[in-house]
Amino acid sequence: MLSRLANIPRALRQLPHLLLLALVAASSTATAQSYPNKPIHIIVPYAAGGVVDSTARILAERLGSQLRQALIIENKAGAAGKIAAEFVSRAEPDGYTILYTTAADLALLQGRPSTAESIRNLTPITSAVSPVGAIATRSGLGLDSMEKLLAYVKSNPGKLTYGTAGYGSSQHVIGEYFKQQGYEMLHVPFNGIAPAMAALAGGQIDVAITNLASSLPLAADGKVKIIALPQSESFEEAPDVPPITKAMPGFAFRRPFALYAYYGPPGLPRAIVSRLADEIGRVVATPEIKARLKTLSIVPIVTSPDEFAAMVQEIGATFQTVIKSGDIRLE
Repeated sequence: MLSRLANIPRALRQLPHLLLLALVAASSTATAQSYPNKPIHIIVPYAAGGVVDSTARILAERLGSQLRQALIIENKAGAAGKIAAEFVSRAEPDGYTILYTTAADLALLQGRPSTAESIRNLTPITSAVSPVGAIATRSGLGLDSMEKLLAYVKSNPGKLTYGTAGYGSSQHVIGEYFKQQGYEMLHVPFNGIAPAMAALAGGQIDVAITNLASSLPLAADGKVKIIALPQSESFEEAPDVPPITKAMPGFAFRRPFALYAYYGPPGLPRAIVSRLADEIGRVVATPEIKARLKTLSIVPIVTSPDEFAAMVQEIGATFQTVIKSGDIRLE
């Protein structure tokens, strides 16, 4: 028998394997062509009314039209995004349950020792947009530039307070990064950006690591002073606010870290990933959507699935370096 098999040409012996690969490829193509044929559920890990939720709805409106299916936004807030991530990680990998979240917060969640493997293996689809971050001070503090703030904090460690969206948030990690660079302030965690900004405007804290969308209205009323953007580039809608690298050239978070992005369940077929990434890219590129996002101080950042996966790894690695250096306990 073995001698007979040996006489069969190698190409013929490989035929069953090649046929199987062809069937898999054909099945994947057919799946992409028929997708979607029912409503898609977009899971948002934050409460309705926030910036993440608002952008999810803005994008879903146009994306649903392009895909010719209803996109249903479901808010599953709680546990720093863990509830929503767990829900999507257990979903069928068919493209009808998608997570829309901040890449930074998910990277922090995925970096926790106790995080389930299924959450770690969520499928990156694409980034979509990014809010422009901001560092703001309370009115009357007298430190109206990042250079002045850093000089004061260096000479007076622990004297100033800074607010963030919560313990373990991406803003908190940035505050810890400042501390590791010799700029120590007392952390005051809040349950979201909005209450942190209210406390800053009310004078209860000195500094907030926040975003432009939440800061600009208060700055226009003279209640806060925006002194820097925590990134390496300026923003055309706020030309008078310099990037932090002007005062701190070695700032580690040079990429926009608060990417709002889409993820699928583990094992989401590549054909569906590519289809969604392409359609989301078209949505974000439309002049109407770009104009609406600009009013929220949000910029489009669309990537291919492979580019986005690499960005996710880079963001996660940067955060984990800070977390390990500071021995920060996120559990």
